[in-house]
This record gives sequence, C-alpha cells and structure tokens, in this order.
Amino acid sequence: MSILEITLKLLLAVALGGLIGLERESSQKPAGFRTNILICIGAAMMMVLATTILQGKETGGSELARIAAGVITGIGFIGAGTIIQARGSVVGLTSAATLWTVAVLGLVIGYGHYLIALIYSCIIILTLIIFRKLEDQFIKRTQYRYEIKTLHSKQVLSEIKKIALHEGLKFRELRLKNEEGISVITFLFQGSEERDQQFAHTVLGLENIKEIKID
Repeated sequence: MSILEITLKLLLAVALGGLIGLERESSQKPAGFRTNILICIGAAMMMVLATTILQGKETGGSELARIAAGVITGIGFIGAGTIIQARGSVVGLTSAATLWTVAVLGLVIGYGHYLIALIYSCIIILTLIIFRKLEDQFIKRTQYRYEIKTLHSKQVLSEIKKIALHEGLKFRELRLKNEEGISVITFLFQGSEERDQQFAHTVLGLENIKEIKID
C-alpha cells in the first residue's frame, strides 16, 4: 500500500468523521467535532496498519477480523465515558452509539471500501438529523413539571430559557417567586424522555442551583 493511498484514506476519514462530528457539535453533545474525527481516523489507521502487516499471510482475514473487533471493544470504553447518570437520568446514549458507528466507519475506510463508507456516512447523518425531527413530531410526548430552587433568579432564569430554546422546548405556566432569599422557578413543558433528560442534565450544570424537583 503506497503512502499516497494511506494519506487519502486518512483524509477521507477526517472528512467523513468531521461531517458527523459537526452534527454532534452543533447539537452541543458530549462527543463533538474533533472527537469523532480522531476516532474515525484512528480506526482507519489501525485497519491500514493491520492490512499492511498481514498482507500476503494465509491467516490475514481472520486476524483483520480480530483487530476490527478489538477496535470496536476499545471504543466501547470511550463511549461509556460519554454516558452520564445524574439523579436517575441517563444522558449520552446517542453520543456513545455515534462514536461506535464512527469507529466502524473508520474501519471501512481503512479497508478500502470507499463507496460503502460514503453511503454509510449519509445514513448516519440522516439518522441523526431527520429521525430526530420525526421523533419530536410523532413519538409520544410526556408533560414534565419542574420546580427549581436557585439563587440569583434573573440570571439563572435567563440561562434556563436559553437551554430550553436550544432543546426546542416551550415552557407553560412559568412562575417565579421568592421564599426566604431563595427563588423558586416553576414551569411545565411537553417533550420526549431524551429531551427531558438532556435538559435536566444541562440545568444541573448551572451555578446557583439549589434543588430540582421533576414530576
């Protein structure tokens, strides 16, 4: 395998991994642009290296399968790091699954199946973008009632509204009252469980949050 061919494979991994990473980055997910690029290019390089070393050997096919399986297993540990559990909510499953699929994409590129890699990338991006919109429209929505106790209510309320806007959530019955120096913000919204979990996790990361109750 020539240096030019290896370089082109790595550049293709950067391009396709970057496209998927852009979608993740624009959605402000845990694993974004650079993470997806590095995983894709790393998996591609592993397959290129394995193919070069095992070229001409009779057991090459089985050894390549083992190496590919090892890469996927390793990505499982990285994906686990993107899954966060906070107060009973699990966030980051889609990001972990995306990292796994991007690693597979890198292996496909490294092995030289360029057309399959392009088709596979398009399917991943369509799944992340279009199916998310379909999910928001057609999957059963649940009503969530929040009660948030906080300091410096005006600043925190502004941040909460920004988070809701990013997640595409519309508040109903928004109320703000003060209780012994603590501000209590209450509101309702309807959304999918995934959006509720992402919203709750982001709000928990804000400063001056004293308590959150979700019904």
